[in-house]
Amino acid sequence: MYQEVVKNLKKLGHEVVSEYVVNPATKLGDGLPAQDLFKRETVIIDKADVMIADVTMPSWGTAFLIEHALAEGKPVLALYYKEAEMPLPMMIEGHPELYVAHYSKGNIRTILKKNLDYFVSMKQKKGKLIVIDGTDGSGKGTQTELLLKYLESQKKPHKYIDFPRYYTSFHGKMVARYLSGEFGGKDSASPYLSSLFYALDRLTARDEIISWLEEGNVVVANRYTTSSMAFQTARIEKAKQEEFLKWLYEMEYKEHKLPKEDLVLFLYVPVEISQKLLEKKAGTQARRYTNGKKKDIHESDVEYQKTVLKLYLKLAKKYPHWEVIKCVDAQGKILSIEKIHSKILSAIKKHKIL
Repeated sequence: MYQEVVKNLKKLGHEVVSEYVVNPATKLGDGLPAQDLFKRETVIIDKADVMIADVTMPSWGTAFLIEHALAEGKPVLALYYKEAEMPLPMMIEGHPELYVAHYSKGNIRTILKKNLDYFVSMKQKKGKLIVIDGTDGSGKGTQTELLLKYLESQKKPHKYIDFPRYYTSFHGKMVARYLSGEFGGKDSASPYLSSLFYALDRLTARDEIISWLEEGNVVVANRYTTSSMAFQTARIEKAKQEEFLKWLYEMEYKEHKLPKEDLVLFLYVPVEISQKLLEKKAGTQARRYTNGKKKDIHESDVEYQKTVLKLYLKLAKKYPHWEVIKCVDAQGKILSIEKIHSKILSAIKKHKIL
């Protein structure tokens, strides 16, 4: 099977700089002393663009080389032969940065092409992806507009996308129907199922976003996968939330291959204030998807909104590329639009996005 992997990599036009660590004929490292073998393999990884590792048979050596590659910023595709009797090692399955694919002789070329095409596109990425996120009614639309005007004034090439795409995407329209209550309340379907509407909406925009990033644009997204990480996880019982987050992360970033955001700007607004702001938005043209209702099924549940807010803050602590933009003063009064915009620009400069 290793030989099949190598053969298909070459047929796809890639150069394979190391076909094995231990020679399958001699079972030895080409007669090299251990120290020299170690040096040879790590130097090869340093020069390579991608590491592909078969993880069907557990190996300390392979595990070390995987970690070395990741530490050097190299993407790693871990291949697991799906007909193997041994289960996929848990430390491989649970690794947040590994791309894991189950393969067989019949699908190996498809698996390799899908993943390597994605790695190439990410290497060619010149732009940055900024996500503006927050609970419902936190002012995301307003701040997104101000950021776009700023980028325009600085003559920075930029693009904008707004999720969910209620009116222009097949799956976004399904999100609108779900949020309007057409399929019942928010608990009428499993979060695993409802998450698919949102994820597929983003998936159909993936190639466009990748193209924008390859062109060198600053891509500003009003909501992204980050929203599902809070809103859908909030519908899961606490003991199973980490399991759900892992599933969501793997689906969107690893299976769907969405580009990972460079910076998430989370607009923190207490629920009591955001609810008042939602009242002001009711009936506007942008909210036609609610079918005449003042709020959708998520917005109308205040306790749910509070749970979502707590999850957003938890996620912001977990991920270093998340920045909390506090939109209220010490007395809990909402800050001016200009002050919030100023905080956003400071966060962007802090993370060296522009």
